[in-house]
Amino acid sequence: MIENQNFITVSQLGNYIKNIFDNEEMLHNISIFGEISAYKVYRGDTAYFSIKDENATIDCVMFGINRLNFQPQVGQSVIIKGSPNYYVKGGKLNFNVKTMIAYGKGALYLKFLQLKEKLQKEGLFNEEFKKAVPNNAINIGVATSLQGAVLQDIKNVAYRRNAGVNLFVYGCTVQGTKADDTIIKAIQELDKLNLDVIIVARGGGSSEDLDCFNSEKLARIVFECKTPIVSAVGHETDFTIIDFVADKRAPTPSAAAEIVVSNVEEQKRLLLKLLNRMKISISRECVDGKRKAENFIYRINTSLHNYLEKSKQTLKMKKQLIDRYQNDLYVKNNNKFNLLCQALEKLNPLAVMRRGFAFVENENRIVCSKIADFEKGQNIVINVIDGKVNAEVREIEKGKRK
Repeated sequence: MIENQNFITVSQLGNYIKNIFDNEEMLHNISIFGEISAYKVYRGDTAYFSIKDENATIDCVMFGINRLNFQPQVGQSVIIKGSPNYYVKGGKLNFNVKTMIAYGKGALYLKFLQLKEKLQKEGLFNEEFKKAVPNNAINIGVATSLQGAVLQDIKNVAYRRNAGVNLFVYGCTVQGTKADDTIIKAIQELDKLNLDVIIVARGGGSSEDLDCFNSEKLARIVFECKTPIVSAVGHETDFTIIDFVADKRAPTPSAAAEIVVSNVEEQKRLLLKLLNRMKISISRECVDGKRKAENFIYRINTSLHNYLEKSKQTLKMKKQLIDRYQNDLYVKNNNKFNLLCQALEKLNPLAVMRRGFAFVENENRIVCSKIADFEKGQNIVINVIDGKVNAEVREIEKGKRK
């Protein structure tokens, strides 16, 4: 039995220390600036880490770490808000963190890099998912602020290149808290109109000004949009998450209009140039075709003339032969001479043709005398007593001549 009662138990001391922290109003909901160290996450949603500066370190715990819009990392400067809590059983002081924000401009860039890496791993930037952006769009949606020069720049460029384009403008907030919600609303409403393309635009600005375009919600809406989207946010050197998700990035809003609207006057000049080349080509083809036709006709006429001349010579020679025989036989046998004359007259092809007969030639000037010499669709020449007839074989009928 302990007789000396001049002491307290460990639990009493622990509870006393805990009461001091619990009852001190100045320690409730205080904000602390420091650098993260020894960061670990357990069970997916509870983070254990330390906050330190040059001279001190305090252990922290935060439940619901997934609520943050960035991924805390060791070495990062943050501002945490919460209250200290003394854990009696473990004899340890922890700082229970309710909120945490990244500190300074580096925080925005860190959030940007973390979201970019996340979406890239999910495939939202892959080329295979990007839709083709037309370069001759007529119906164009524009999601931007109704104030400022951006909208006017897009109108000036679009109407200068093609006065027939239709611009469907949906005004939205392009800077500040909840601006991403208004941009999402604009894209969703424009997407319902079955337009050729949608331009999401704003002018240049600081990282803070452009931060609404680094929204994960906005990135996913752009990815899911069925209409091709051109991102035209900030200057050429500015990059936001929407630039990587969009189907095409334009360095400026004016450049976006140039990308999707074709230059009508330039197209007219090109078309006229092509038409002129076609006229020249057709003219050359006509001249060449006429020359070929004339050559073909000349060859036909020459062949026909040569054939007729040859036929004349043959007939002339035969006539001379007949005349010679006629003179020789006339004295000997007048009757026989007359019979021979009649026989010769029958053999004369001109005489046969005078009785309504004709002879047929094919395209190669070869006489066709039997069925085997003809083909369906073949062009033939029918020679009659006073000329020739060009014809086409329509039907061939075989049969025996009686």
